[in-house]
Amino acid sequence: MKTISEEYVLQLAQLHNEKASFGDAKGLKQTEKWIRKYSPKSIIDYGCGKGGVTLALQEAYPDMTVQGYDPGNSNFNTRPEGTFDMLVSSDVLEHIEPVFLENVLKHMNELFTKVAFLIIATSPAKKFLPDGRNAHLIVENPGWWKPLIEKHINGKIVHHEFAEKTRTDKKGVVHPNNKYVVVIEKDHA
Repeated sequence: MKTISEEYVLQLAQLHNEKASFGDAKGLKQTEKWIRKYSPKSIIDYGCGKGGVTLALQEAYPDMTVQGYDPGNSNFNTRPEGTFDMLVSSDVLEHIEPVFLENVLKHMNELFTKVAFLIIATSPAKKFLPDGRNAHLIVENPGWWKPLIEKHINGKIVHHEFAEKTRTDKKGVVHPNNKYVVVIEKDHA
């Protein structure tokens, strides 16, 4: 099942090389609450970027198996095999090529057995791809995301919230920086 185009892999690789903060450890603090609740023995950081969260998790939980996956980073582009208790995906889904979004959600679904923790940006990014497109290829609200997640990820949403935030650019202009946070618990029938 194809989840990304070769052209887009090159765009992401170039962006990772040019932007120091593309794929850093933001989102780790929110993840820890759910790690404590579900006590996973293994985690896949899906769309790990430069691996900031992956490395922080490995450091914080040395007895846990933690693997990062990001097709746009040659250090983490090996497609994961097997399953993990928990899937973490922070600021990733909005970067997916729309034509492959359903495949990515299905792929995520195959990779975890207990719980998934997703943070999805719902406003445009401050970064742009080398080809000029906004780095957030999908800018949609929670009402658009929720049914799509429910359709392609087996389980029930046990927590979701919309966090309205802003960021101020270097010129002092305020922009939306909204996030949709979703926690999905796998069905165990």
